[in-house]
Amino acid sequence: MSAPDNLVFGQFELRLAERTLLVDGQPVGLGSRGFDLLKALVGKRERVVSKDELLDEVWPGLVVEENNLQVQISGLRRVLGARAITTVAGQGYRFTLPLGAARLSDGPPTASAPLPIGQANTQVLVADDNRVNRLLLCRSLELMGYAVSSAENGQQALEMLRRQRFDLLLLDLAMPELDGFGLLQIRAADAALREVAVIVTSALGGVAPVARCIELGADDLLQKPVDPWLLRARVESSLARKRQLDQQNAALRRSTPLGPAQASRLTQVCVLAARLHGAEAQIESPQALMELLSLWGTLMFDAIEAGGGEVAQFAGDGLLALFAEPEAALRAAQDMVEVLGLFNAERTAAGLAATVMGIGISRGEVVVGSAATARRAAYACVGAPVVAAARLAEACARGGHGLLIDDFGRAGLPANVTGLAGNDPPWPGRQRST
Repeated sequence: MSAPDNLVFGQFELRLAERTLLVDGQPVGLGSRGFDLLKALVGKRERVVSKDELLDEVWPGLVVEENNLQVQISGLRRVLGARAITTVAGQGYRFTLPLGAARLSDGPPTASAPLPIGQANTQVLVADDNRVNRLLLCRSLELMGYAVSSAENGQQALEMLRRQRFDLLLLDLAMPELDGFGLLQIRAADAALREVAVIVTSALGGVAPVARCIELGADDLLQKPVDPWLLRARVESSLARKRQLDQQNAALRRSTPLGPAQASRLTQVCVLAARLHGAEAQIESPQALMELLSLWGTLMFDAIEAGGGEVAQFAGDGLLALFAEPEAALRAAQDMVEVLGLFNAERTAAGLAATVMGIGISRGEVVVGSAATARRAAYACVGAPVVAAARLAEACARGGHGLLIDDFGRAGLPANVTGLAGNDPPWPGRQRST
């Protein structure tokens, strides 16, 4: 059997014959090298692909520096997400998104044709005490390609929601044991249940029931009898909003090592601060500056995560990462410096100014968690090591050292580690009490 021309993974579709990547049905420009690189990674997704193998496949017959590969990897991660391509230290890269069946045509799904992107893994729960309504709704959703379960009252629906992951709930209001309003109230007080999108289906007339549902957090409302065209539109709209929220939450979880809601005191954690210095003065175009910051952030995130660290804060031209051990932080910092050197070599070859980065490392006790107001929440990481690392990174960037570690960071390193930059003059972080 020949290989499929189209490969689907999540909201992405790779059309090999057309050399096109679609995101939510819209084409995205990757460039010739980017497309060849993605094709190679997807085609060898069952294993780690070495850097040499990728260089040979994407740049056949050419002598190419490794930083060209890293820049293309960074570009793909900006499109697919940082977790789509993992770096395996010392080995290469691996494509990690689960692959679905290829779409053989643009027509509607049939019993033998694959389902539209993402729908096969979308779990929908229908809660309605009227058996006919319940069966009709389930049948309509199944024909759309969703995985559908049903509950005949609110209490049963609540138990299923707490036992199994669902993406969407179609909720009738008038049900025995626990009605729709009661279930919405319970959902409003439960953070896990609030992640499930809700479309209310009801025959109740008037404005008051609708207003009450909105107050309780329902995403949408369909009047019974449910029109199949409206059903499709409202379901797709609600799931699209949920996907966007899930992506935002996933990004937050990636940048918050202990989760956004948990406040904790961490003892003897190693803090790495990195600062890109003077980029705004070198680049006049706002768009070019944002592109540079995005590339820098992608490269630094990759080096930190490959070294076992977690990015706790990211502010465009600066970031803060946490490590369990100073040696891991040092390895990641050295990798960051090396990657930036390769990146700067490419910029210099293109006639662009090289970037200047400083990295500071300290160690000690920090407090992490969410600091929030009524309008905004931010993940906070505070403590003397945070201040010390940030000051070292700033001094490093201005002084051109590359990497500075204070005495607290050095204390956790093996005795045979050498070649570190000096730390004079002393910084206030060195005199803090333990």
